[in-house]
Amino acid sequence: MEILEAVKQLAGIETKEQDGVLQLMIEDASAAVRDYCNRKDCPPELAYVVREIVLDHYRLENEDPVASIKRGDTQISYQNTITKDQFTPRQRDAMCRYRLVKVI
Repeated sequence: MEILEAVKQLAGIETKEQDGVLQLMIEDASAAVRDYCNRKDCPPELAYVVREIVLDHYRLENEDPVASIKRGDTQISYQNTITKDQFTPRQRDAMCRYRLVKVI
């Protein structure tokens, strides 16, 4: 099952109304996971972590997730950005085995 569909199912979303915002959140969560793991890819084994991060942020912003919308060149932004600093200890533990050593 695709991450977007899984997030919608877990959040009880039945319409496509918030697909754009959710997809942006998925992309941000995947980027944060890649950043935390020092990787260029997001391992498929961490898809459940990405889902969990997106669901956590979706629930925080459930009342009014969209901060702004720009129509020319399409831009949708939501209020809280997803960063590696916001991971829970459980999420960090799950990602540890996929971390690569960062060479400076």
